[in-house]
Amino acid sequence: MEYLQDIFYKTDRLTKKALLILFQEAKLLSTSWWVDQHNDHGIRKTIQMDLSKVLSLFRKIKRSNLHITFIHRRGYENWDQFLEIGFCTLGYKNKNGGDIFLWIDVDLKHKQYLLQRYFKAVDTI
Repeated sequence: MEYLQDIFYKTDRLTKKALLILFQEAKLLSTSWWVDQHNDHGIRKTIQMDLSKVLSLFRKIKRSNLHITFIHRRGYENWDQFLEIGFCTLGYKNKNGGDIFLWIDVDLKHKQYLLQRYFKAVDTI
């Protein structure tokens, strides 16, 4: 059984405004989505947070303190492939804990549409 490497797309050319629109659209197309948060011990735990609150946090944080992801998750050849879209904060601290992670899984059938809409030239890492 062959393992297929994931494909990581470069997101550094996308503006924060374009990313906000991408996250909203990806959520509409998603098969699932959730938010995780690090606690003080570095353990990540799923939390309940509205997308509007997550995106509000995204707006407030400097781009240099965000890690954005757009990944074609492939895995083994017999696995279901999907897109993983989202972000995490880097070094964020608030009263409830630490860094926030937004995970949005999107069916692969939407890949070409999203690449054409948000990436002028498709760059991979």
